[in-house]
Amino acid sequence: MLRQLLASTRRWLFQPAIGIEDISPMAIGAAIVAAALVLPVCLGSYLLSTVRDALIMGLLALSYDLLWGRAGVLTLGHTTFFGLGAYGFAIATVQYGQTSAVGVIVGLVCAIVVAAVLGYFLLFAGVRLHFFAIISMAVLIIVQQLATSWQSITGGDTGLLGIPGLSFSPVGHTFDLSGARGSWYTVVAVLAVLLVTTWLVCRSRYGKVLTAIATNEWRAKACGYHTSGHLLLVFVASAGLAAIAGTLMAACSGVVAPDVFSPVLATEVILWVAIGGKGTLGGPVLAAVGLTLLKQTVSSATTDGWPLLLGALFLCCVLFLPNGVRISGLIAGARRIDRIRRGRSHLHRAERVEGGR
Repeated sequence: MLRQLLASTRRWLFQPAIGIEDISPMAIGAAIVAAALVLPVCLGSYLLSTVRDALIMGLLALSYDLLWGRAGVLTLGHTTFFGLGAYGFAIATVQYGQTSAVGVIVGLVCAIVVAAVLGYFLLFAGVRLHFFAIISMAVLIIVQQLATSWQSITGGDTGLLGIPGLSFSPVGHTFDLSGARGSWYTVVAVLAVLLVTTWLVCRSRYGKVLTAIATNEWRAKACGYHTSGHLLLVFVASAGLAAIAGTLMAACSGVVAPDVFSPVLATEVILWVAIGGKGTLGGPVLAAVGLTLLKQTVSSATTDGWPLLLGALFLCCVLFLPNGVRISGLIAGARRIDRIRRGRSHLHRAERVEGGR
């Protein structure tokens, strides 16, 4: 039985040869490793914390790209699971005095359970496309109102303050990761590991199944694949990734408020994936980091400027960058231009030879 399970796992996760579509996540992964080594030496504590928070948003973008970019499931309330992870961690550590390890588990379990229940009743009922997106937005609004009104647990409009940082005691020795550098290396390590894991899964045979479902679900179902089950699994996995980002955000910032369920943040996540390129994994991470840093810069100058800039970026993306800025697409385009130039040069040479005759 165990051999059959291992054989089935190997068959589903078999890795093909490296292709041009793998350049983007590989480049972003290498950039994350380089940043992990260089930035702590170059930046102070404040700037390092700012970039760290942007990397957490990159993990949130990765979770949504797995769902929308790979499986083709568009939601307008994906930050529900981000907020559940953050509030789960905060409530467990602040209200009940649990350790940060228990807080991470509570936040992760809350998001996974809600995603499993919601996904089961919607996906197995055949709810797709804009219907699924609208219902997910409704769930986001309900959870936001719950976080605002349940003051005894969530702290109401103020939220929860004084959330402890990450610290673990696996073998009797305490590892304090609450400092600027400790939290930086934690976030970078988690993002790099989850990015590589998601990339390996998406480029395997299972990733091809997700692409087939996103392209034409009825055709994939006719080929014998349980499409609703696969979509539910990806929905729960993406919710888990978003919850991990939420727990990291709560532990690093030390505060959680109902703003984590804001529809504006949900719109930003969609914009990150759209600009970075759906399904590229690395592109949305890079777009999330860049736009988050841009948001903090604009918000420090004017409080009303970012929503206007966000709307303008969204319109520009829809009109001029429908497929996002893909590194692999740029490389492929450069190769096509080079082939065209070579063809023209060969043509000119042939004309010269013919004219000499």
